Amino acid sequence: MGVKTYSQEIESPVAAARLFKAFCLDNHNVFPKLMPESFKSIEFVEGTSVKAGSIRQFNFSDGYQCKDAKNKIDELDLANFYCKYTTTGGDMVDGKYECLVSETKFYPKGSGSVCKMTTHVHPLPGTEFNEEVPKMGQEKLKDMPDAIPE
Repeated sequence: MGVKTYSQEIESPVAAARLFKAFCLDNHNVFPKLMPESFKSIEFVEGTSVKAGSIRQFNFSDGYQCKDAKNKIDELDLANFYCKYTTTGGDMVDGKYECLVSETKFYPKGSGSVCKMTTHVHPLPGTEFNEEVPKMGQEKLKDMPDAIPE
C-alpha cells in the first residue's frame, strides 16, 4: 500500500503568528491546558526546545484513541510559519505505520489566518489502514484556534 496524504485548511480570526506560536512553538504548554481531554503532557526526549532535530513525546489522556506518540521536528521556518515533523514512535504508529509525516503552515488572511495541515501516512505492508486516524487528529485541532491565549 502506498503513501496516503490528507490535507485540511482551517480559517481562523486569530493571526498567523499567534497560531504558529501556539501550535508549533509552545504546544507542549498550550495543548495540555486547552485540550486536557486529549493531551496529558508533551515532553522533550531529545533537545530542550522546539527546533529542528528535537524529539517530543506526546502522552495522550485516558480514553483517547492511543496512549502516546513520539515525533521529531524535521523543519521549522519561523519567518514563514511552517513546521514539519515525523512521528515514528509510540502506540500511535507501532505495528501500523512506518511513520506519519506532518506539515503545518499558517498563512495570513485579512486580520486572521488560514492553517493548512497535511499528513502523509506511510503504512506498513500488510496492515489494515484506518483512514479516520489522520482525520481525527486534524479534527481535534479544528476548534482550538479561538481558545489560543494572547
